Amino acid sequence: MSVDLTPVDVDTNLIAYAMRKLSIDNTNVTEILTDCHIYLTKLNRCDLLKAANLIDLNIIFDCLNTTVQTQIEISCALLQKLLSILQPKHAFNKYSTSIEHAIHHPNDTVKSTILSELEKMLANDNNVDIQMDLACSIVDCLTSSDMTVSYNAVRCLKRFQSDETLSSSPILSKLQTIMAMDPKIRTRVYDILIHWAKSVDALALISSKGLFTNLVKDITYPDVMMQMVTIQMLIPLSITEYGFDYLNSIGIISGLYRLLSSNPKELEDPLIVILNPIVLEFFIKVTQVRPLFIFTTYPKVFVVLYEVLKEGDDSLVGVAINAITTLASSWECKMLLDNPSASMILNYDGDDELDIWSIFIIELNRIATSTKTELKPGAIQAITKIIQVEKGELSSRNDMIERTKKWYKQLTNNPLKNIVHASCIVPFLNIQQAGYEMLQTLAEQPWGQEEINKCSTLLDLVFEECPKDPIAIKDLKKMIIKTLLESNTSKHTLSEELLFRIQNNDVIKSNEHAPQPDVLVENMSI
Repeated sequence: MSVDLTPVDVDTNLIAYAMRKLSIDNTNVTEILTDCHIYLTKLNRCDLLKAANLIDLNIIFDCLNTTVQTQIEISCALLQKLLSILQPKHAFNKYSTSIEHAIHHPNDTVKSTILSELEKMLANDNNVDIQMDLACSIVDCLTSSDMTVSYNAVRCLKRFQSDETLSSSPILSKLQTIMAMDPKIRTRVYDILIHWAKSVDALALISSKGLFTNLVKDITYPDVMMQMVTIQMLIPLSITEYGFDYLNSIGIISGLYRLLSSNPKELEDPLIVILNPIVLEFFIKVTQVRPLFIFTTYPKVFVVLYEVLKEGDDSLVGVAINAITTLASSWECKMLLDNPSASMILNYDGDDELDIWSIFIIELNRIATSTKTELKPGAIQAITKIIQVEKGELSSRNDMIERTKKWYKQLTNNPLKNIVHASCIVPFLNIQQAGYEMLQTLAEQPWGQEEINKCSTLLDLVFEECPKDPIAIKDLKKMIIKTLLESNTSKHTLSEELLFRIQNNDVIKSNEHAPQPDVLVENMSI
């Protein structure tokens, strides 16, 4: 028989009746649980908390002891709703044993549901006292063949306090045991350990317990997918000074450095072709925080970038372009890598002694003006990042403006015409947007304004009101005009005629209040 739980407010009698029915009635359990769920769903948060404190969740946990899938599912739904509203300390103190039993449930849905709720509770308060049996049960879930269960176990354990956890002999013993079972399981533990290693002390503790013993071996493991996952997980650790020093001391950095190649097919393992971009990404992330150190100690990173740009296949060229864009986004990288010794390190063929950015921009110029449509936008965006001046102190900014001018001068064959203008008129949004973004960057700098002044017809595209322009292009056009209009130097760099056109343009005001229905009707009729 159905339990009528039509809510008006939190009804203690109805809740008590439902709990009593669940305790003694083994025939209508799913029906009663469903009615409870409907009732609780209609309560606001405040009343739901009152109801959750009245309900004995141990009874709901007991309802999981069945093979009836519908009963399991509705029990899980109720536990999700009730555990999420309770205070973590209260839930752990009162229901720790039931939670631990649920984690041992043969049904993976139950395990993943409870682990997910545990992670949320620990996210709200990770100072709760977790009983040892429960903690060990969560560690056991790392060995699950069900990806959702193991993933939620990883997320849950990341919330644990690393020093307390690793000081616990039972947990440490379990971690050491399961790491020896299988490389994939070891990768899951690495994910947790690297997350925990957020300080010198934490990393030292992890290392002293022997949990990173197999790390070097796993980086060179025949399973490329495992290598890729492990390397990517190491990136957050590698960009900290203490983390990099540790990885360097145990041979990780030198091991990865040996895997770098501009032509990975030449390496012994053909699968390295897949791995190589991940290794390159690793070193690029480190270079962002230690540019000069990588340039002087691990120069092959830049040799690979250069050689790939010159003659790599398209997939690797795309990786190299993205890497250069990332590095060029850092003011510090731009300054410290502006070193003429790059010509010798990169085996540059030209007569001049050029820095990294000058050499890169020459190759990017070739790609940006080539017929390879798929590589054009990335190459143009990389050029834009190189010649862009980010916000900074005035003295440094003036110095950077001179550097960006030097790098721009490496763009030959009329870049305004063959890169900017050529990109702005093509019917491909990504290329068109890249072209206008480069023009915007030129408009921000005095030498860039001088270049624009030499090719004033380029601004005809900006001044042109085109209803078919995508929103992104319209916004860029407005930004270019606004930048030139508000610039402190444009009155000295631009001609009177061009200044007059900028001051009297309608681009910024256009389309702000344009009626949209006609556009929608027109689009619908196509």
